[in-house]
Amino acid sequence: VEALFEHPSKWYESYQENGTKYFKRRRKLEEQLQQQLNACAGEIFLCGIPADTRAEKIAQVASLVGEVYILRFKVHFSGASRGFAYLQYIDPNLMTLALKKLPLLFRQLQLPTIKVCESRNTSKLLLCKTDMSPLMVFETLKKIINFNKLVGHEIYPGCFEYQIVFKCNEEAVHARRELLKSILKFGHKT
Repeated sequence: VEALFEHPSKWYESYQENGTKYFKRRRKLEEQLQQQLNACAGEIFLCGIPADTRAEKIAQVASLVGEVYILRFKVHFSGASRGFAYLQYIDPNLMTLALKKLPLLFRQLQLPTIKVCESRNTSKLLLCKTDMSPLMVFETLKKIINFNKLVGHEIYPGCFEYQIVFKCNEEAVHARRELLKSILKFGHKT
């Protein structure tokens, strides 16, 4: 199990982007399952991770419950743990079992401070100063990104502000990249 997450691995790609170290399964998934996982289905939040704990250790323990899809392990620029991580299994239904088993496994491995719970990692983006109607914005967004909810406010007659709500932060990060590529579709008020 230990070699499963050590770099280089033929099963997992590992990389660090800003303050997050990623372990992501290389296996190609069915489209529907991939969409579920991209929307953070079955995401687990781990907190209380000691600063000297390596991401590989958390991934190894998690793999004792089932096949890990992704571990997003938050780190300082020094590489030390920031104390929390997000975990998903290939089978989102494993979350229930993992919520029971992981705390026991962490205690057995002398990591009793690690707490395990269902993720409530939602995120929002703000689209300001557009003259597009709520229906137009909704239809345009639907073509570009996945989102959970859209809330619009009319700031003054003909000028709107929209809050785009996502199921999880990871979904918002990807959506932000896509929106920046096509932001002019929403007007160019200054």
